[in-house]
Amino acid sequence: MTWLRLAVALGLVLLVAGCGSSKSHSSRSTSTAAPPVSTTTAIPPASTPTTPAIVVPSGGPVPPGFVPRSFTAIGEYTWWLLGSAPCSSPPCTSIVRTTDGGVDFVGIPAPRAPYVPAPRVINPTPGVSQLRFADAFDGFAYDSSLYVTHNGGASWHLVSLGGSVTDLAIAGGEVYAVVGSASGQGRLMRSPVSRDDWVALPAAGGVSNGLWVHGTDVFVESRDHAHLLVSHDRGDSFATYRAPAPALGCVYDEMQPPVVWARCATGTESEVLRSTNDGRSFQPANGGPTQQMMLPNTAAFAAASGTVAVVAGQRLYRTNNAGASYDPVGPTGYLCQYLGFTDSTHGAALAVPSTVSSGEELYYTTNAGLS
Repeated sequence: MTWLRLAVALGLVLLVAGCGSSKSHSSRSTSTAAPPVSTTTAIPPASTPTTPAIVVPSGGPVPPGFVPRSFTAIGEYTWWLLGSAPCSSPPCTSIVRTTDGGVDFVGIPAPRAPYVPAPRVINPTPGVSQLRFADAFDGFAYDSSLYVTHNGGASWHLVSLGGSVTDLAIAGGEVYAVVGSASGQGRLMRSPVSRDDWVALPAAGGVSNGLWVHGTDVFVESRDHAHLLVSHDRGDSFATYRAPAPALGCVYDEMQPPVVWARCATGTESEVLRSTNDGRSFQPANGGPTQQMMLPNTAAFAAASGTVAVVAGQRLYRTNNAGASYDPVGPTGYLCQYLGFTDSTHGAALAVPSTVSSGEELYYTTNAGLS
């Protein structure tokens, strides 16, 4: 079975049943990647009648040639994509948004910052590569720089945290960031999503990657990748456990506590592991002795629940039995750059087709990755 392919072009989304055809883009050029729009939509205030309404951009056309690189969603129907598009006046960073589950997309203003093609590294070049929204108003574009909006992207401003933001996650009305430096010493920081009030979380000590947050739970790895740090109080205190694959680092996923999934790099490949005790110990979930998954070090991974997960090799593979076995799903000949679930049934994948040079395509699932 194949996932639905959503081709973003001129504000429309084409739902394709197969995977043999490629996207086409208009050759018309634009002067900016995401041109400012003059029309706005007022969102009614949630508090008192005297509170000014927050105005978010209603959107304009999708920039021709837009190539998505980062996906973020706040629910089944509302998503954003960060990427780039050809333009005559750099930076050409672009953002598009849908509020109807991908039926239509519109372009909204993007930060006036270069798009950085290599995310999550200490990058001396100012720019952004990743996008996260907490709600309709509060968004965060980051990499070596952090740009923040509190009005749905109508305007963006630069926030300095003293280093590159190598990872960022949102839960429970808080945004968490791993802030790195050229020396490799990472710090964990936190702020309410609705205002720029960042504080360091010293209980974590030096951290690296693997940031995952869910409710008040925070997971992150120590700087040397030797330990998994687990907090249940928004990062104010941490328990320390042995990391499932010390030395090279893991990424974590906790959609259904106390089950924690981990996708860990091993050097030339990566493996999937699973914990049923809140990260205290992990067991292999790589398909069992008769089906060892051969996955690249950078394989994308996402869990939909405690037993269902999807991992990307040269195609997508899905388990519904806690990693005991995997079945192929989705198209072949794709290298998946991103996988994520917004809930136990809805998820998205950004994939690069091997036969198409126009960049990544967006696939969407409404049945936990089955199709």
